[in-house]
Amino acid sequence: MSDFDVKISNARIVDGKNKEYIGSIGVKDGRIIETGKVTGDAEREIDASGLYALPGFVDPHSHGDWGFAWYPNCESAVMQGCTTVVAGQCGLSPAPLREYVQAPGVLWDEVYEKEPYLYHGKSLHKLIDINELHEAKFGWKIEYKTMGDYFELLRKQGIGINFVPLVGHGTIKYCVMGEDYKREAKPEEVSEMKALIHQAMVEGCRGFSIGLDYDPDVFASKEEIDECVAVLKEYDGIYVPHWRRTGRRRNIKMGSYSAEPIEGIKEVIETARKTGVRLNIAHLAPGWHTVPPMTPMIGEAIGKATLKPIDDAIEEGLDINFDVIPWECWEPFPYLCSLHFTQWLRLLGSREKLVEWLKIDEFRQKAWDEIEEGKLFQRLVINPCVNPHWAENFKIVTHKNPEYAGKTLAEAAKIHGKDAWNTLCDLIVLDPDSMGAHTDYRGIEAQMKEFFKHRLGTAGLDVGIRDDKDVMNRNPPYATPLPDTFSGYPKFFMRYVRDRDFLTMEEAVQKTSTIPAKTYKLKDRGTLLPGGYADIVLMDLEKLDHTGHPELTTTYPKGIPYVLVNGKVVVDAGVHTGTRPGVILTREA
Repeated sequence: MSDFDVKISNARIVDGKNKEYIGSIGVKDGRIIETGKVTGDAEREIDASGLYALPGFVDPHSHGDWGFAWYPNCESAVMQGCTTVVAGQCGLSPAPLREYVQAPGVLWDEVYEKEPYLYHGKSLHKLIDINELHEAKFGWKIEYKTMGDYFELLRKQGIGINFVPLVGHGTIKYCVMGEDYKREAKPEEVSEMKALIHQAMVEGCRGFSIGLDYDPDVFASKEEIDECVAVLKEYDGIYVPHWRRTGRRRNIKMGSYSAEPIEGIKEVIETARKTGVRLNIAHLAPGWHTVPPMTPMIGEAIGKATLKPIDDAIEEGLDINFDVIPWECWEPFPYLCSLHFTQWLRLLGSREKLVEWLKIDEFRQKAWDEIEEGKLFQRLVINPCVNPHWAENFKIVTHKNPEYAGKTLAEAAKIHGKDAWNTLCDLIVLDPDSMGAHTDYRGIEAQMKEFFKHRLGTAGLDVGIRDDKDVMNRNPPYATPLPDTFSGYPKFFMRYVRDRDFLTMEEAVQKTSTIPAKTYKLKDRGTLLPGGYADIVLMDLEKLDHTGHPELTTTYPKGIPYVLVNGKVVVDAGVHTGTRPGVILTREA
């Protein structure tokens, strides 16, 4: 019998505790047995000369639990080095379920085609109706009712990475209130919600999430939230809020105003203070609504001011952490016509028919009027109702006229000699298949760098899990996954370690592995130390890259040749092996 199952030799090891060193790693029975100068033979030896050996990335903010059942190999995560996700975020976990359910993303087209709409589809559907569509497409029904049931489903099929489960307030609120959720809960309903949280925690969830910009959580009273969060105390659970930043994403008309986001940060800190429950603030963003352009000094000041109430609370004795989506968070439209003309694409049936109507001035004006009326939600960065610089954040990635490809809409308008709106209409007429993306919705990088410089700042991707097949929905707005779905971690290391003198490799490992593991109390994970679990990424930093346009990429990155999960090689020479060694890291795990 060999001394090791896997031996990684000649690696540049960054273990989450010590300085980088050249050495080897011996793995046996899912754990790291030796590091440094490792002697003995192995069933499999990987020569890692020129490669970094890093702890597998721990994503503290994932929506992977809405992908595990359909993409159990977890390709989009593990192919970029992510070996553990904390999922059940933004108030939406897969269970508990009763009569109603949110439609899984894998059924988006089927649900739309069964119940078409122009502006906003239903948030909630009867489980029996969803199962009719689901069984027709996948051959099985959603039969789990509790988080414990859901865990059993995943254990039977296996998953490619580790899963840290949270239970979502939104799912629980739907479970208790059904379609009658657009109000504050009654005392007896809150009691029922608390009982469901107790059950989920007993079944193994590590915490509780909420989505305070989304239905149904946006309708919850402060008292309801505090009572639900207080349940976590006896389990040493963690509260993970998508804090109030935009408000309910409906009817944002010309001249609309919402409270400054810093109030949402203070709100979740106050809940932690009142309940004594640990807090991880999800996808931290600037605490004030900012409309670029602005100077780096302004951005730095806003970043520091956003952190101040967090630092003050930590100094007071509260247990607070936070995660941050890596800069730059591109969001594909993906077509130039996708977001500002969604309802018209649905009504007319194709991009080609939209083009015919865009040649008519009266229609262009009607389409603009609907934008002013706030018929569809638009991100601040490309919303003409609230951002006079919207066209500067609108990037034309591809166009049949190379004069416009790579330009912002504002730059294209200058070339074209028309205002931004009519330029956009003309560009779509010229090339209805042209594609684009908008810049990061959070302002400028100087703000976000303040968060990543902070000793607690960690990288959370805020994406789902899938493979790279059939990536575009067939119905408007023809949505595609965010680029971070496939290359968020490579982007982080490229931008902040390799290409800029901002983070050392040791600091980057803390932010992608070690600190998230500590935040969620994942014993023996987040480091490459003897006795720990063998979640290991081998990275070729120099060859690390996106595949295709960074704003639109929908496939796996370059530069991650090997990934081990619990000692098993899941990515081998850049190819997924089909192995599913992931485990559900419940509270008892």
